[in-house]
Amino acid sequence: MVDRAKVGGRPRSVTIAVTLMTVVAAGYLADAVAVAAGAAAYPDRVREALNASDVDPRAFDALKPLASALPYVAALITAVAALVLLGIAASVRAGHFAGRIIAWIAIGLSLMCSFCGLGQAGTPAFSGIAYVSAFSRDASGTHTFVQRLPAAYPPAYQYLSAGFALFAMLALIVVVVLLARPSANRFFRPVRQLAPQPATHYLADSAPATHYPGDSAPATHYLGDSAPAPVAGAARPIIGQISQLSVLVRQHQRGELTDEEFAAARQQLLGGP
Repeated sequence: MVDRAKVGGRPRSVTIAVTLMTVVAAGYLADAVAVAAGAAAYPDRVREALNASDVDPRAFDALKPLASALPYVAALITAVAALVLLGIAASVRAGHFAGRIIAWIAIGLSLMCSFCGLGQAGTPAFSGIAYVSAFSRDASGTHTFVQRLPAAYPPAYQYLSAGFALFAMLALIVVVVLLARPSANRFFRPVRQLAPQPATHYLADSAPATHYPGDSAPATHYLGDSAPAPVAGAARPIIGQISQLSVLVRQHQRGELTDEEFAAARQQLLGGP
Protein backbone atom coordinates (compact mmCIF):
# COMPACT_ATOMS: atom_id res chain seq x y z
CA MET A 1 0.00 0.00 0.00
CA VAL A 2 1.16 3.53 -0.76
CA ASP A 3 1.33 6.05 2.10
CA ARG A 4 -0.57 8.96 0.61
CA ALA A 5 0.67 11.35 3.30
CA LYS A 6 4.23 10.68 2.12
CA VAL A 7 3.66 10.37 -1.63
CA GLY A 8 1.02 12.93 -2.54
CA GLY A 9 0.90 15.02 0.63
CA ARG A 10 -2.10 15.73 2.81
CA PRO A 11 -4.78 17.65 0.88
CA ARG A 12 -5.77 21.07 2.13
CA SER A 13 -9.32 19.95 2.85
CA VAL A 14 -8.09 17.34 5.35
CA THR A 15 -5.67 19.80 6.96
CA ILE A 16 -8.43 22.36 7.49
CA ALA A 17 -10.78 19.69 8.86
CA VAL A 18 -8.15 18.53 11.37
CA THR A 19 -7.49 22.13 12.45
CA LEU A 20 -11.19 22.82 12.99
CA MET A 21 -11.66 19.64 15.04
CA THR A 22 -8.65 20.55 17.19
CA VAL A 23 -9.99 24.07 17.83
CA VAL A 24 -13.44 22.73 18.74
CA ALA A 25 -11.89 20.15 21.09
CA ALA A 26 -9.86 22.90 22.80
CA GLY A 27 -13.05 24.91 23.27
CA TYR A 28 -14.80 21.90 24.77
CA LEU A 29 -11.97 21.52 27.29
CA ALA A 30 -12.17 25.21 28.21
CA ASP A 31 -15.94 24.90 28.72
CA ALA A 32 -15.45 21.84 30.93
CA VAL A 33 -12.93 23.72 33.08
CA ALA A 34 -15.29 26.70 33.42
CA VAL A 35 -18.20 24.49 34.47
CA ALA A 36 -16.07 22.62 37.01
CA ALA A 37 -14.68 25.88 38.40
CA GLY A 38 -18.17 27.12 39.29
CA ALA A 39 -19.46 23.78 40.53
CA ALA A 40 -18.86 24.50 44.23
CA ALA A 41 -21.15 27.55 44.25
CA TYR A 42 -23.77 25.98 41.99
CA PRO A 43 -26.01 24.50 44.79
CA ASP A 44 -26.25 27.90 46.50
CA ARG A 45 -27.30 29.57 43.25
CA VAL A 46 -29.94 26.90 42.74
CA ARG A 47 -31.22 27.49 46.29
CA GLU A 48 -31.52 31.22 45.62
CA ALA A 49 -33.46 30.63 42.41
CA LEU A 50 -35.71 28.09 44.14
CA ASN A 51 -36.48 30.50 46.99
CA ALA A 52 -37.44 33.16 44.44
CA SER A 53 -39.97 30.80 42.85
CA ASP A 54 -43.35 29.64 44.13
CA VAL A 55 -42.02 26.20 45.06
CA ASP A 56 -41.75 25.34 48.75
CA PRO A 57 -38.11 26.06 49.81
CA ARG A 58 -38.04 22.74 51.65
CA ALA A 59 -37.94 21.02 48.24
CA PHE A 60 -34.26 21.95 48.06
CA ASP A 61 -33.43 19.21 50.57
CA ALA A 62 -34.33 16.60 47.95
CA LEU A 63 -32.74 18.63 45.16
CA LYS A 64 -29.38 19.29 46.81
CA PRO A 65 -27.63 15.95 45.96
CA LEU A 66 -28.43 16.38 42.27
CA ALA A 67 -27.43 20.05 42.29
CA SER A 68 -24.10 19.16 43.90
CA ALA A 69 -23.19 16.49 41.33
CA LEU A 70 -24.69 17.92 38.14
CA PRO A 71 -21.93 20.43 37.25
CA TYR A 72 -19.20 17.81 37.64
CA VAL A 73 -21.10 15.33 35.47
CA ALA A 74 -21.60 17.98 32.77
CA ALA A 75 -17.92 18.94 32.91
CA LEU A 76 -16.86 15.30 32.67
CA ILE A 77 -19.05 14.63 29.63
CA THR A 78 -17.73 17.75 27.90
CA ALA A 79 -14.12 16.79 28.64
CA VAL A 80 -14.65 13.26 27.31
CA ALA A 81 -16.16 14.72 24.13
CA ALA A 82 -13.07 16.91 23.74
CA LEU A 83 -10.65 14.01 24.18
CA VAL A 84 -12.59 11.84 21.74
CA LEU A 85 -12.55 14.63 19.16
CA LEU A 86 -8.79 15.07 19.60
CA GLY A 87 -8.26 11.35 19.03
CA ILE A 88 -10.42 11.43 15.91
CA ALA A 89 -8.49 14.44 14.60
CA ALA A 90 -5.22 12.56 15.04
CA SER A 91 -6.62 9.54 13.21
CA VAL A 92 -7.89 11.69 10.33
CA ARG A 93 -4.55 13.49 10.14
CA ALA A 94 -2.79 10.12 9.77
CA GLY A 95 -5.06 9.20 6.86
CA HIS A 96 -6.89 6.30 8.48
CA PHE A 97 -10.02 5.40 6.53
CA ALA A 98 -11.82 4.28 9.71
CA GLY A 99 -10.96 7.61 11.33
CA ARG A 100 -13.01 9.47 8.73
CA ILE A 101 -16.02 7.19 9.29
CA ILE A 102 -15.78 7.59 13.08
CA ALA A 103 -15.44 11.36 12.62
CA TRP A 104 -18.72 11.52 10.73
CA ILE A 105 -20.49 9.43 13.40
CA ALA A 106 -19.07 11.41 16.34
CA ILE A 107 -19.81 14.76 14.69
CA GLY A 108 -23.38 13.63 14.04
CA LEU A 109 -23.86 12.77 17.71
CA SER A 110 -22.30 16.07 18.79
CA LEU A 111 -24.56 18.06 16.49
CA MET A 112 -27.59 16.15 17.76
CA CYS A 113 -26.72 17.08 21.37
CA SER A 114 -26.18 20.71 20.34
CA PHE A 115 -29.54 20.89 18.58
CA CYS A 116 -31.24 19.34 21.63
CA GLY A 117 -29.67 21.96 23.88
CA LEU A 118 -30.59 24.73 21.47
CA GLY A 119 -34.21 23.61 21.32
CA GLN A 120 -34.69 22.96 25.03
CA ALA A 121 -32.45 25.51 26.74
CA GLY A 122 -31.83 28.12 24.06
CA THR A 123 -28.10 27.34 23.98
CA PRO A 124 -26.28 24.66 21.95
CA ALA A 125 -23.68 24.10 24.69
CA PHE A 126 -23.46 20.61 26.17
CA SER A 127 -24.13 22.06 29.62
CA GLY A 128 -27.49 23.35 28.37
CA ILE A 129 -28.87 19.82 28.34
CA ALA A 130 -28.39 19.45 32.13
CA TYR A 131 -31.06 20.89 34.42
CA VAL A 132 -32.60 20.60 37.89
CA SER A 133 -36.31 20.58 38.69
CA ALA A 134 -38.58 20.47 41.74
CA PHE A 135 -42.27 20.90 42.51
CA SER A 136 -44.58 21.34 45.47
CA ARG A 137 -48.32 21.40 46.09
CA ASP A 138 -50.40 23.63 48.32
CA ALA A 139 -53.94 24.97 48.46
CA SER A 140 -53.36 27.14 45.41
CA GLY A 141 -52.19 24.23 43.23
CA THR A 142 -48.95 22.69 41.95
CA HIS A 143 -45.82 24.82 41.60
CA THR A 144 -42.88 23.76 39.42
CA PHE A 145 -39.27 24.92 39.35
CA VAL A 146 -36.96 24.14 36.40
CA GLN A 147 -33.51 25.62 35.82
CA ARG A 148 -30.93 24.78 33.15
CA LEU A 149 -27.32 24.52 34.25
CA PRO A 150 -26.01 27.62 32.39
CA ALA A 151 -28.76 29.79 33.94
CA ALA A 152 -27.11 29.45 37.36
CA TYR A 153 -23.74 30.68 36.06
CA PRO A 154 -22.68 34.31 35.47
CA PRO A 155 -23.92 36.00 32.26
CA ALA A 156 -20.38 36.14 30.88
CA TYR A 157 -20.18 32.35 30.88
CA GLN A 158 -23.62 32.03 29.30
CA TYR A 159 -22.74 34.34 26.40
CA LEU A 160 -19.28 32.89 25.78
CA SER A 161 -20.48 29.31 26.04
CA ALA A 162 -23.40 29.89 23.68
CA GLY A 163 -21.23 31.79 21.19
CA PHE A 164 -18.56 29.11 21.08
CA ALA A 165 -21.15 26.35 20.83
CA LEU A 166 -22.64 28.00 17.75
CA PHE A 167 -19.17 28.28 16.23
CA ALA A 168 -18.52 24.61 17.04
CA MET A 169 -21.72 23.55 15.29
CA LEU A 170 -20.80 25.44 12.11
CA ALA A 171 -17.19 24.22 12.26
CA LEU A 172 -18.20 20.58 12.59
CA ILE A 173 -20.62 20.89 9.67
CA VAL A 174 -17.74 22.28 7.59
CA VAL A 175 -15.59 19.32 8.70
CA VAL A 176 -18.21 16.86 7.44
CA VAL A 177 -18.24 18.60 4.04
CA LEU A 178 -14.44 18.80 3.80
CA LEU A 179 -13.97 15.11 4.57
CA ALA A 180 -16.39 14.23 1.77
CA ARG A 181 -14.51 16.13 -0.94
CA PRO A 182 -12.83 14.18 -3.80
CA SER A 183 -9.36 15.20 -2.64
CA ALA A 184 -10.08 13.76 0.81
CA ASN A 185 -11.52 10.64 -0.79
CA ARG A 186 -8.24 10.00 -2.65
CA PHE A 187 -6.29 10.61 0.57
CA PHE A 188 -8.29 8.09 2.60
CA ARG A 189 -8.33 5.46 -0.17
CA PRO A 190 -4.65 4.71 -0.87
CA VAL A 191 -3.61 3.33 -4.24
CA ARG A 192 -2.86 -0.35 -4.11
CA GLN A 193 0.65 -0.82 -5.44
CA LEU A 194 0.73 -3.87 -7.69
CA ALA A 195 3.64 -6.21 -7.10
CA PRO A 196 5.75 -7.07 -10.17
CA GLN A 197 5.15 -10.48 -11.73
CA PRO A 198 8.48 -11.61 -13.19
CA ALA A 199 7.09 -15.02 -14.05
CA THR A 200 4.66 -13.51 -16.55
CA HIS A 201 7.00 -10.98 -18.15
CA TYR A 202 8.72 -12.16 -21.32
CA LEU A 203 11.26 -10.43 -23.49
CA ALA A 204 10.47 -10.11 -27.13
CA ASP A 205 12.92 -12.85 -28.22
CA SER A 206 12.50 -15.17 -25.26
CA ALA A 207 8.76 -15.84 -25.10
CA PRO A 208 7.89 -19.51 -24.73
CA ALA A 209 6.80 -21.18 -27.92
CA THR A 210 3.15 -22.10 -28.38
CA HIS A 211 2.65 -25.44 -30.10
CA TYR A 212 -0.29 -26.20 -32.34
CA PRO A 213 -1.16 -29.57 -33.88
CA GLY A 214 0.17 -29.96 -37.40
CA ASP A 215 0.43 -26.76 -39.33
CA SER A 216 -2.76 -25.25 -38.00
CA ALA A 217 -1.24 -22.32 -36.15
CA PRO A 218 -3.58 -19.34 -36.46
CA ALA A 219 -2.28 -16.68 -38.79
CA THR A 220 -2.27 -13.01 -37.89
CA HIS A 221 -2.87 -10.68 -40.82
CA TYR A 222 -1.52 -7.15 -41.09
CA LEU A 223 -2.06 -4.56 -43.77
CA GLY A 224 0.75 -4.39 -46.30
CA ASP A 225 3.06 -6.86 -44.55
CA SER A 226 3.71 -4.17 -41.93
CA ALA A 227 3.60 -6.33 -38.83
CA PRO A 228 4.65 -4.32 -35.76
CA ALA A 229 8.11 -5.16 -34.52
CA PRO A 230 8.36 -6.30 -30.92
CA VAL A 231 9.86 -3.82 -28.53
CA ALA A 232 12.92 -5.24 -26.82
CA GLY A 233 12.53 -5.40 -23.05
CA ALA A 234 8.75 -4.76 -23.10
CA ALA A 235 6.43 -7.03 -21.19
CA ARG A 236 3.57 -8.80 -22.94
CA PRO A 237 0.27 -8.21 -21.09
CA ILE A 238 -1.61 -11.31 -20.07
CA ILE A 239 -5.22 -11.71 -19.02
CA GLY A 240 -4.46 -11.00 -15.36
CA GLN A 241 -2.56 -7.84 -16.22
CA ILE A 242 -5.34 -6.66 -18.53
CA SER A 243 -7.84 -7.09 -15.69
CA GLN A 244 -5.61 -5.15 -13.29
CA LEU A 245 -5.08 -2.45 -15.92
CA SER A 246 -8.87 -2.12 -16.28
CA VAL A 247 -9.13 -1.55 -12.53
CA LEU A 248 -6.50 1.19 -12.73
CA VAL A 249 -8.34 2.85 -15.62
CA ARG A 250 -11.62 2.87 -13.69
CA GLN A 251 -9.92 4.31 -10.60
CA HIS A 252 -8.36 7.01 -12.78
CA GLN A 253 -11.71 7.85 -14.36
CA ARG A 254 -13.39 8.10 -10.93
CA GLY A 255 -10.72 10.52 -9.75
CA GLU A 256 -9.21 8.15 -7.19
CA LEU A 257 -5.86 8.26 -9.03
CA THR A 258 -4.06 11.32 -10.30
CA ASP A 259 -2.44 11.29 -13.74
CA GLU A 260 1.00 10.75 -12.19
CA GLU A 261 -0.19 7.89 -9.97
CA PHE A 262 -1.98 6.22 -12.89
CA ALA A 263 1.09 6.47 -15.12
CA ALA A 264 3.37 5.07 -12.39
CA ALA A 265 1.04 2.17 -11.59
CA ARG A 266 0.59 1.36 -15.29
CA GLN A 267 4.34 1.40 -15.88
CA GLN A 268 4.94 -0.91 -12.94
CA LEU A 269 2.19 -3.28 -14.09
CA LEU A 270 3.35 -3.56 -17.70
CA GLY A 271 7.07 -3.35 -16.95
CA GLY A 272 7.61 -1.04 -19.89
CA PRO A 273 8.82 2.57 -20.18
